[in-house]
Amino acid sequence: MFGKTMTAPTANIPTIVALSFGAGIFAATHLLRLRDRERLRKACSRTQKHLRKGQRAALGVDLTSYIPIWKGTSRQKVVVLGAGAFGTAMAYAAAQGGNDVVIYMRDKNQCHTINTEHRNPRYLSEFSLLMEGGSSEIRGICTLEDLKVELETPGVVIVHALPCQLTPPWFREHKDIIPHDALICVTAKGLYLPTQQLTGHAILDALDRAEQPLAFLSGPSFAEEIMKGNPTTLVVASDDLFQAVRIQRMMSNFKTIRVFTSDDPVGVQLGGALKNPLAVGAGMVAGMGFGTNTLSAVVVRASHELRQLAAAMGGNPRTIDGLAGIGDLMLTCFSSQSRNQRCGQRLMKGETVEDIQKEYTVEGIPTADVAIIYGDMCGLELPIFRCVHALIHKKITPDEAVMSLMGRRSQYETKHSPRNSRKISFS
Repeated sequence: MFGKTMTAPTANIPTIVALSFGAGIFAATHLLRLRDRERLRKACSRTQKHLRKGQRAALGVDLTSYIPIWKGTSRQKVVVLGAGAFGTAMAYAAAQGGNDVVIYMRDKNQCHTINTEHRNPRYLSEFSLLMEGGSSEIRGICTLEDLKVELETPGVVIVHALPCQLTPPWFREHKDIIPHDALICVTAKGLYLPTQQLTGHAILDALDRAEQPLAFLSGPSFAEEIMKGNPTTLVVASDDLFQAVRIQRMMSNFKTIRVFTSDDPVGVQLGGALKNPLAVGAGMVAGMGFGTNTLSAVVVRASHELRQLAAAMGGNPRTIDGLAGIGDLMLTCFSSQSRNQRCGQRLMKGETVEDIQKEYTVEGIPTADVAIIYGDMCGLELPIFRCVHALIHKKITPDEAVMSLMGRRSQYETKHSPRNSRKISFS
């Protein structure tokens, strides 16, 4: 009896082996299919996402239909305050996501042209504000009565695109029409000079309420390039992360704009604001006739000072390593599109701050003053910030600024822990 029971498993061994072999072949085939599907998805993403539907049809198959693209499902009312270049670009970006977008301005003629010709006659006039397929339309309003009606929409999002120094006075004057639960997305990059505050703190003081939801959108983003559809990445920060996610879903279209979230509003505000005087300094470097060596050195060492100041003010220094810090700093320092950079060049050619600011707003000028105040409060040296500030106010000459920076005592670039490195001294 025992012999029969022992031979049964032995007799089934070929069957078990065959089943195991079959299962292995099935699993391997499934994995290969997953690999090929991923390769196909990447190939589609690389080669066909820029083609029109007619061009895809000419290829015989529309492979992009197999590429999963996330799209927001909720349509939001978005009120953009300010119809300047960046306000226009923000309205256009929000409308691309299928949101109901309104721009508020004071100029009646500008408003009429936006509503009839679907373009902004004063800024970026070469770009149409109509969405492809007519799925969404940007409307202009120019009266406080209309603004009040739009702001009464439940769940409204206010995208603030006014110059930083004009922001708190505007909110103070119109706080009665701002709903307490409206999310205000601040795009201004600067520090408020009269009270020496971060923009967010100045807005809350102006509204006289501490519970107003705020988010801060920043990152390397020229308005003209957004309108052209150039791929752009931004970061939005809020103390309440779900509010940042609301802006992320509202602004991301996963074609031309991608938004990351952050829970460090202090770091994002400081990065966006303090890169402005540093960009003025980059323009000064070009205005003095120096080349890429000097400019690269200034940008790298300036980012170090920016991290120091952000950490001292309660922000996360790693935020400065991202889009709101290094990203925005590189954009404004290396591009002639930057108003701050152009201002620095013009200052080195002998023009005055007053004459330059008559033509356009330069946030780096007032922000430089506040940056020095913050540096003194935190006990930081900030040699580049201080040289830029002194040059703006003509307290030193360009030659003296160069000697001040290049003549500093020798020191480490980065100090490693004793466990990983050995201290070397030269006598």
